[in-house]
Amino acid sequence: MTDRLIRLMRIITLVQAKPGILARELAERCGNSERTIYRDMDALSAMHIPITHMGHGKGYAFIGNFALFPLDLTDSEAAAFSQLRNVMEDIKSLLPAEFENAYEKIMAAHYKQNAERKEKMESVTKEAGNLWTERSSMEIGQSAFLTEILSAVMKQNSFQADYCENANEERGIRIDPYCLVPLENRIYVIGLCHRFGRIRAFHVNGFSNVTLLNNWFSKERFDLQSFMSQKWSLDPDSLQIEFRIRFSERMMDRIKYEELMVKPSKVDRQNCCLHFKVAIEQDIGFVRWIMRFEEEAEILEPFYYRDVLKYHMERWLMLYK
Repeated sequence: MTDRLIRLMRIITLVQAKPGILARELAERCGNSERTIYRDMDALSAMHIPITHMGHGKGYAFIGNFALFPLDLTDSEAAAFSQLRNVMEDIKSLLPAEFENAYEKIMAAHYKQNAERKEKMESVTKEAGNLWTERSSMEIGQSAFLTEILSAVMKQNSFQADYCENANEERGIRIDPYCLVPLENRIYVIGLCHRFGRIRAFHVNGFSNVTLLNNWFSKERFDLQSFMSQKWSLDPDSLQIEFRIRFSERMMDRIKYEELMVKPSKVDRQNCCLHFKVAIEQDIGFVRWIMRFEEEAEILEPFYYRDVLKYHMERWLMLYK
């Protein structure tokens, strides 16, 4: 699969570099047969890459103004290209008049791209460091099983675990997790404890030896509002999770016409972000709604919902390797 992806990118580069290139030449440059090139062209068409065949003997070209950008030279390619400077004076008489100007523009674009990439990496690293510091100061970041537990909540699957609270240890208890409740820098799992046959609240840091089970459970009869008001005497506004979602620019323009599951509590157009306050019992439905937007929507906060989506994606990827 990796070899084919590399070949598809190679084809796109060659078509951009030489509009009208023939399948025969593509096959030679890629080290494959023409039949393979035809199959690759069908694959690129299915991915909506606007490459068209211009007719017998006229080869392939892009439709409209499509282009592969930026240069994205590898280190070895850039090093090889930069060596031209050493020999350019010797072969100047053989080169077109504007070659040197074109060469300088390409190298300038490459250096600028590298500088921007380095700056972006430093920014991301700094942001990640700040985020790690913030998380480390909160108890919610200390649970090793939060992702697995939230996954069980999303799939409505039971899990089995050991649990310890106030020096009281329980071994091998089975829990149907209904939801997660963040309160005062702690996250609680609200669910049915099969050992005692009643709804309980467990703080996630008390769990160890968590094992996900494959059985599905129903939570239709569970009244979260009633349970929370009895246990903590909280008002409904306290039983909300604040999500921050970043959308693509294209989706930000379209989403105002979409039927939103929840009305945004804040719109940050500069950063393409929408803020939502979601009732705790609706969090899983909200996450599944966000997943409809695929790569054009990203959950920024709460961070543990990012982790659980990453967990699911890694599990899905294992199926297709």
